[in-house]
Amino acid sequence: MKKSLRVLSVVLAGSMLLSSSALACTGVYVGKDASTDGSYMIARSEDQSNGAYNKMFYVQPRVENEPGRYLEDTANGFKLPLPATTYKYNYVPDYTRGDDGMYPGSCTNEYGVSVTATVSTSTCEAWEKEDPFVEPGLREAILAATVAAVAKTAREGVEALLGYVDEYGSEEGNTVMITDQKEAWIVEIYGGHQYCAMKMPDDQVAVFGNHNMIGLVDPKATPEDGYYYSKGLFETIDKLGLAAKEGELYHLAKSVSNNIREDSSNMRNWAGMTILAPSKAGEYKSDEFYPLFYTPDQKVSALTVMDIYRNRLEGTPLDVTLPGQENNRVIGTERSSQIHVLQTFPDWPAECAAIDWLCLGNAQHSVFIPHFSGITDTAAAYKVDGEVYDPNGAFWMFKRLCTLAEQDRTLYSKGVMDFWDLQEQIMYDEMMAAAETMQAKYAESRAAGDAYVTELGIQTAEREMGLTHNLYANLLTTMMFNTGRAAGRPLETFMADVPLRQVAEYKGYDVTWTSSSVTITKGATSYTFAPNDDPAFFYPQGYACTDAAGNAVELSTYAYIRDGVTYVPMDFANSL
Repeated sequence: MKKSLRVLSVVLAGSMLLSSSALACTGVYVGKDASTDGSYMIARSEDQSNGAYNKMFYVQPRVENEPGRYLEDTANGFKLPLPATTYKYNYVPDYTRGDDGMYPGSCTNEYGVSVTATVSTSTCEAWEKEDPFVEPGLREAILAATVAAVAKTAREGVEALLGYVDEYGSEEGNTVMITDQKEAWIVEIYGGHQYCAMKMPDDQVAVFGNHNMIGLVDPKATPEDGYYYSKGLFETIDKLGLAAKEGELYHLAKSVSNNIREDSSNMRNWAGMTILAPSKAGEYKSDEFYPLFYTPDQKVSALTVMDIYRNRLEGTPLDVTLPGQENNRVIGTERSSQIHVLQTFPDWPAECAAIDWLCLGNAQHSVFIPHFSGITDTAAAYKVDGEVYDPNGAFWMFKRLCTLAEQDRTLYSKGVMDFWDLQEQIMYDEMMAAAETMQAKYAESRAAGDAYVTELGIQTAEREMGLTHNLYANLLTTMMFNTGRAAGRPLETFMADVPLRQVAEYKGYDVTWTSSSVTITKGATSYTFAPNDDPAFFYPQGYACTDAAGNAVELSTYAYIRDGVTYVPMDFANSL
């Protein structure tokens, strides 16, 4: 969320809770024992008030022995002093503007510490009055970077963050997740100085919207038990008469919210459960305090986490395509500017402990692109600044596809989603295969490892950005074809074309080229693509397809070359 909750509370004075329509993000956690590949995963969508919100991707270098520096929130003038030495980290800032700060979004540093910040939250009116926000104070605008710059472990990150709140105060209610290779933590900041941090279970998962979620806590718990909490937290709850308890345990989410839940956030909790643990979800209940953590019905992959951010309550009574359900708050909103999945592997080198999956635009019609966290640079298109559409900028390349596909999901959505779904499968397998080389390079030297993962990250990103151009051209052409179509004539449903060589090799085919043809072969099966010699064939670079016996293979459209890449229809690729 952008802007201080303090400002919003003035606008919305008189409400028991701040309106969740003004809030934004959705958080996801998967413990290492609940994941398919043994990784920790923390993820978050950064949702805005509109869909045209450029995000970039940078690497902040390590700085050695330079005292006197600070991180500044340009919106409120808050300055956080930095130590003389700060660590390298990746981050995902807003486009440059003067009114509301950097918003680094997510960071992974050179010690394998990842942080996602923040999921904005609010409390009840009584709590706000008792523990008012501090102005100027710590905000989401710089929060993730304040942790990544100084922490060598997740626990150090938690302690640093809570120390900031103790010393300087918070200007917002926020939820933060921090991981390293050994453990994962969630931090809830309830007001100016009150908070609770909890070590997250390795064998469970969580999906949550914009409200506080930590449940039963023993006021005698210690950091060794997996909890930190602010001085006076439980006393404040008791003083305000808000205590929701089971025996001696305080239910913090119920207490600070005065037992109120809002549908706009609660629906997202439930939606996550329908995906990860449908056996536990049941029917949606507005006033239910869904648990923060639960055991998934089966182990969870990074690809499943990505798909959570595409969820629009499909297949449930709350599906937004159903009459009367159009205004339900979905996870897969069109207003996302970026979504990240930070995937940390316990056994990888600390310098490159994670894969940072970054999706620009909203996830339903965009793609998550992976980078090993050891990178020292990013593709040039990730650094294109500005608030107006620029075809050279990564955000705009992907967001334009989202914008077109969402004009009519019935006609255009599936084709785009199928295309990116295949790309994500390919990239996940590529990264798992590249991990062996990555580890070998880091065993040689830090420099060798950094160089390898940086080059790989830029190559992968530029490849996927390149694919947007053909996808965009074909999608826009299909929309033009359908625009003004005569009554009674069928409209065309978009189907994407895919790069032949990439998909064929991914599916185990050998690819051979001659000056005039390309052949893919797997065992006794082969297909050859050669220029179409039919004089009536209208596309000058169109290719006809024959099988191993020389028989013509009918394609739903045609194969062709564009920008040096041979494309084939998606349905042919699916048949391989």
